[in-house]
Amino acid sequence: MGHIQEAVGLRGKDEIGVYAHIPFCLRKCPYCAFNSVEAPPAGPPEERYVDSLAKELESSVQSEGISARAATVYFGGGTPSIFSPNAIGRFMETVEILLGAPREVTIEANPDAISPQKLRGYMGAGVNRLSIGFQSLEDSALIALGRRHTASASLAAFQWARDAGFRNIGIDLIFATPGQEIGQWEETLSRAAALRPEHISLYGMTVEEGTPFYRKYGPGKLGLPGEEAEAEMYLKAIEVLKSAGYRHYEVSNFAIPGFESAHNTLYWKGAGYIGVGAGAHSYLPGPGWGKRWWNISGAEDYMRVVGEGSPPIDGSEELTRREAMFEAVMLGLRMVEEGIDGSRFRERFGLSTIEALGGLDTLVRDGFVEKKGEDISLTQRGLLLLNEVAVRII
Repeated sequence: MGHIQEAVGLRGKDEIGVYAHIPFCLRKCPYCAFNSVEAPPAGPPEERYVDSLAKELESSVQSEGISARAATVYFGGGTPSIFSPNAIGRFMETVEILLGAPREVTIEANPDAISPQKLRGYMGAGVNRLSIGFQSLEDSALIALGRRHTASASLAAFQWARDAGFRNIGIDLIFATPGQEIGQWEETLSRAAALRPEHISLYGMTVEEGTPFYRKYGPGKLGLPGEEAEAEMYLKAIEVLKSAGYRHYEVSNFAIPGFESAHNTLYWKGAGYIGVGAGAHSYLPGPGWGKRWWNISGAEDYMRVVGEGSPPIDGSEELTRREAMFEAVMLGLRMVEEGIDGSRFRERFGLSTIEALGGLDTLVRDGFVEKKGEDISLTQRGLLLLNEVAVRII
């Protein structure tokens, strides 16, 4: 049985994910709208911040009465790899004390924020999966994206990770970047696949309000490849990566079978997770239809509030039945091959997908989704219009 099934298929109800947000970066990229901040010149306050993460996790486990074991831990950011292996190891000790030893532990890393020594240290701290932010294998694209590293630095980082013992490496790529053409993208895909990372994530270029890219390109993404070119690049990626032996298991994610991201699959399957850190989100599927909460976004405010012994929560909500149903549909459709499991949907909501989803027949007729009994999945046409399909299907 594959890695992902072990993590979330057999014991999903008894396990939980842990997400630790580390917002500090060496430099914030001009397209980035995530909760991140440039670290002070003297370096990030990693000891104080990790103390806060550990304290918050302990508080959340106690206040929510969590008895589940940790299936996964994911260090996201920001650039988590600017923290030392010792800092990551200290947090992992807290996780193991409170929730047991997880099977998958991922850290996001930028090529300019890791070294062979640091990677060996992460392995020793319990990290067994690496997600490297290549973003592109074209130096011109990296410059246009405002990245600090070069394509050769990405390739060197990948080899360092292999030499350090990592046997589960993912890389991230962005497409439809300024000036990019389909031939360049196909070359990047071929080079990426030739490296044989276990996992490849692909994201179309977005222009988010409040970023330097928004001021430069505007909401219409003027000067960037258009919608047709972006769709062509996405379909080309599916073609190239599938032919290279990768499984297209989620809208934006491809993996060598058995190496699908167990942590992210927890999200897509609607399982519970605890998020700690500035701006982190948490979700528990019960009681009721589920609840979520999120933290204050400023790192200094977050550390101050946790240090005072208060929850760093900025807001919370309890889902209604309809909201939970919409989320189950939206997340289920993202699972390209599996789609929405009709029997699981009926068990949770007391209705079949056919009874609950008023727009289903029209979408089937229009070629956006396909129906097998009560199971529902996207067609290739539907993949290109996921958000529209999710709204129409309800």
